[in-house]
Amino acid sequence: MNEKYYCRTCKRQTNHSIIHEVKTQGERDEGYFQWVYTYSLIQCLGCETISFLETYGDSEMVEIYEEEGKCEYYENKTIYPYYLENVNELESTHYIPSPIREIYNETISAYKANCLILSAGGLRAIIEATCNYLEVRKDSLSTRIDLLHEKGYLTLNESKRLHAIRFLGNDALHEIENPPKESLIILFEVVNHLLENLFISDSKIKGRLETIIDTYEEFIKLLCHKITKEMVGKDASLPEILGKSQRLIPMEYLTEFESTLIDEINLSKLDFISLPGNKCERKYRIEKYPGSVFDW
Repeated sequence: MNEKYYCRTCKRQTNHSIIHEVKTQGERDEGYFQWVYTYSLIQCLGCETISFLETYGDSEMVEIYEEEGKCEYYENKTIYPYYLENVNELESTHYIPSPIREIYNETISAYKANCLILSAGGLRAIIEATCNYLEVRKDSLSTRIDLLHEKGYLTLNESKRLHAIRFLGNDALHEIENPPKESLIILFEVVNHLLENLFISDSKIKGRLETIIDTYEEFIKLLCHKITKEMVGKDASLPEILGKSQRLIPMEYLTEFESTLIDEINLSKLDFISLPGNKCERKYRIEKYPGSVFDW
């Protein structure tokens, strides 16, 4: 007989077939208390994902319907591995910094196991770890969340949502209050959005789509990327080297970056480019091909 169970791949209730089943049962107190465990290997009839189903029932698991004058026995069913229902788990988590990623994975595991207090505390810890990584360090988490907005990491509305996580986590850990599952579902979406925006999206498009260059490190990577083997031994201005990609660098940054570039050349920190000495027109001599040393 086929029954409906939650499929972690289809992410919904689907029909399952039983591949194999083992039942164990026993009793205590001279038969007054009886129990039965049923272990089943089940398979989704749609995507063919295999899960493990544990079913438990005993003689005290009974619901009495007094008005109807009858009673019914019920069973507890648990599916392994634990799954997420109504919550999306982030993909590409390898882009998330290790300390934050570890807390995120543990929080997901806690939620799968229906450990709601630990889940709420985990969501709060993700915010703490994110602040630490971004070097937003103040005494209270409330102040640090506000600073995330002031420093441009979050919009005002996003910072307000993080305060909701702080409140829920505080109540769960300090007051030992079991948070509503519906609230956790919403706050998981908030955390997923935060981590996606701060760490995942930019890493995915890096080197695939053109984006604004606003750090000297990114400027050097772009410069190395634009230098070709044909340029070696030749003199060229910065606009000639960068070509169309110069548009990626705001003018106020370009002046600053070129000044730093000249300083590093004079200090012999860069070996692939030099200054030929013509001060009338700013030219750079390409000494050698930088290669693909940089992750661009």
